[in-house]
Amino acid sequence: MKERNVVVLGSINADIMISSNRIPEQGETIAGFDYFQSIGGKGGNQAVAVSKLGTQTALIGCVGRDYQGQLALNALQEANINTQYVGVSDTEHTGTAVVLRVDNDNRIIINQGANGAITQKQLEDALKESEASVFLTQFEVPMNTVYEGLQMAKDLGMKTVVNPAPAFDIDESQYQYMDYLVLNQSESKALSGIFPSNHAEAKEAAAYFIKRGVKHIILTLGGDGSYYIDAENEVSVSPYKVDVVDTTGAGDAYIGTLIYGLAHEFSVQKMLEYASAAGALACTRKGAQSSLPVLTELETFIQENKEN
Repeated sequence: MKERNVVVLGSINADIMISSNRIPEQGETIAGFDYFQSIGGKGGNQAVAVSKLGTQTALIGCVGRDYQGQLALNALQEANINTQYVGVSDTEHTGTAVVLRVDNDNRIIINQGANGAITQKQLEDALKESEASVFLTQFEVPMNTVYEGLQMAKDLGMKTVVNPAPAFDIDESQYQYMDYLVLNQSESKALSGIFPSNHAEAKEAAAYFIKRGVKHIILTLGGDGSYYIDAENEVSVSPYKVDVVDTTGAGDAYIGTLIYGLAHEFSVQKMLEYASAAGALACTRKGAQSSLPVLTELETFIQENKEN
């Protein structure tokens, strides 16, 4: 029997964030404010999100042998992440993300760096030794690494979850290895050609992926909430309303909490409600990993919103 453990394959980045009142025009320099540095990367963030909720989590990734890489390893270990499958590259720098925040939204440029240096041995060791029930990955590491991880995890009987961010074209033969596909509107548009803004369009987008072999689709529609759709069932959850400070960690909080719910066999309704609450809570704080809630915060937030 598989343990309620989770293994995450993904990126580890040094995040550099700055806010501005507007996006600069071509060739223009403008003043910024609220400069902030933290450790991020979708893989690292989502692993921390799961771990902070109390689930044993291992991360497969790679950092450079540099100051940022050591900071990242320290932060991950402080969050109780198993980092024995995180490599350290002597030739590549730690991945970097530059985040521009305008009007409580963000635009991100990433440089892959050491995220491209994950080895097959790391994958094999982590997946065989972790005794995990759930495997999660994203697209900030090379696609061939993603595909190898999915196939190995599937062969070992794990539930496989893919967050296709950033949204690169997917080899259609790989959809069969994805049990769950979790994506937002822009990712849906990039992969299926459908930008879902309502229930009917969410169903249409989900049908595209189900036809190609994915069993469970979860679509996040921003202020319109989120949808779970499979071949027979549909569940929708409305978003929680909060005063937004920074959206950087919201998506990763949402996905990490979904994974927690999946590992602990929550109902779909409960899984979506917890994930939506985590995403909302993360929006009320600055940073990526620093914004992720612990379980007591999450459950208190949900209870308070039910009472109100």
